[in-house]
Amino acid sequence: MIVNVPSAMGVLKLVPKEREWSVAITSFLLCAVSLLAAHRARKVNLGSAMGFLMQACVGALGTVHSCTAAPARLLTSGQREARWLATVVGLPLISFGFHWLNEDRLAANSVLTGGILAAACCGHLAEESRATAARAALAAPLLSVLAACIFTANLCGVAGCMAVCLAGEATELLPGGLPGLKLADVQNLLLSSGVLALQRALDTQHRAVAA
Repeated sequence: MIVNVPSAMGVLKLVPKEREWSVAITSFLLCAVSLLAAHRARKVNLGSAMGFLMQACVGALGTVHSCTAAPARLLTSGQREARWLATVVGLPLISFGFHWLNEDRLAANSVLTGGILAAACCGHLAEESRATAARAALAAPLLSVLAACIFTANLCGVAGCMAVCLAGEATELLPGGLPGLKLADVQNLLLSSGVLALQRALDTQHRAVAA
């Protein structure tokens, strides 16, 4: 495919602002890891696969947003909404698979219903209120998966829950990021680690149930 470089440079920069380059890399990593997790999880549980796919969408939008010299308002708001939905609905979908494999249908449906209700009822709130609601919606699925993984000695699941929890609290714990890394980089790296660990934990649990 031939690209008209002079006209494209006005809209898209391959090396944009210095603050965006590292974010583009970590966002792409999140997208790639989440797509791989979704591909592997589809053979185990379609609900969890959809949750991983929502995380991949966040990474993809983050990559495009970081590489765009002047992001459109629609792209910026779309990225924010995708991250919100991946938190309040995507993570409950991931936890859904763990409980479904354990044949705990009540817990599986409860965490998923809670996430859907949070997304439906809190979408109109201000940004700070939505962040508080996201933390509350994040707690239930993470704690339920953590309890299930501790009970079954699934260390990957424990590590994954901890990584996702740290990603959600990174704004409070590391408001300025880490030396050489922006806050968004830290969140993307933690989420990538959490997604990879949770997918391996789901696969481990599936093999244990099938054995």
